[in-house]
Amino acid sequence: MATPVPLNFQAGPIIWVDCEMTGLNPKTDKLLEIAVLITNGNLELVDDGLQFVIQAKKSALDNMDEWCKTHHGQSGLTQACLASPHTRDYVSNAVLQYIKRWVPERHTGVLAGNSVHVDRMFLSVEMPEVVDWLHYR
Repeated sequence: MATPVPLNFQAGPIIWVDCEMTGLNPKTDKLLEIAVLITNGNLELVDDGLQFVIQAKKSALDNMDEWCKTHHGQSGLTQACLASPHTRDYVSNAVLQYIKRWVPERHTGVLAGNSVHVDRMFLSVEMPEVVDWLHYR
């Protein structure tokens, strides 16, 4: 792993995000889980990252489509959301503080991930302060 010092623009910080949701519509569906890894421009991890399961109401989970019900149920995510002590506000603050620890300058870390376009749409609705800290291009 890289030396544990904050990353500046020259280090090329990349904020890798992966989210799980109740569906694919950011207007009606909700975030269930978020994982974040931070690397420098050479793809060297700064640490082990973080991951949170977000507290969800049973009614939101009951309204998931069949794919989500099946897969989130089999993986244990549905039950983990019901049992989670972590509210969306708590998780949003924790994620932002984690990112700021490693990337203290706004618009320096680039948001990245496998399905980053969809994840960004959800983050823009549910965790706008996280998206506002990062750079998208």
